Amino acid sequence: MSSGAGERARAVMGYDPKIATNSEEEFAELMALARERPPLTPDGQWRHDYHAAMIARRTIGVQPDLFGAKVVTHMHRTRPGPVIDWQPEPVDEKLARIARDPHAAFGIGRPQLSDEEKAAMLRSAANWLRLGQRVRLIGSSASIDGQFERRVGRVGVVWRVSRTITDYVHIYLDPVGAERSEKIVFVELRDVEPIEDGQ
Repeated sequence: MSSGAGERARAVMGYDPKIATNSEEEFAELMALARERPPLTPDGQWRHDYHAAMIARRTIGVQPDLFGAKVVTHMHRTRPGPVIDWQPEPVDEKLARIARDPHAAFGIGRPQLSDEEKAAMLRSAANWLRLGQRVRLIGSSASIDGQFERRVGRVGVVWRVSRTITDYVHIYLDPVGAERSEKIVFVELRDVEPIEDGQ
């Protein structure tokens, strides 16, 4: 390789002719594609803007460290979440429940909706189920540690509507207490009710 070609190769950041398996032009094209941000869909743009607005609304300011440590971001606290009086299922009751059903798991079951009930639920949700709709969680499937039950009463927005799993929906929950990171939960549609923006 001539010195002129070597200089051109060094002009493309990261291109090393000693180990390269493709030409400099192909490498430059591949790197341009890798660095290019793919265009967002309208729904993706809405999600990006909503998340940025939630962060901006909660952020008080940013405090850089004089000695090079991590930057500290100060955020407003939000009001506490709903109080849930969930208690774990007593072991005696759990053992009695499992003894009645030889195929039961040690966890907690929840009856599934029939096809007719699911179709009726989807028809009733067709009027309000859309991206950005304010919702409240009014129920939950049972969990062993109460994680799902503690979400009941929280509000948020419809984050993503699945085209394949139609009886579930992604909800972006409003932060409560000292929460900083977003909480996006995948819940059954029957556990969600629409609310007005001010509620």
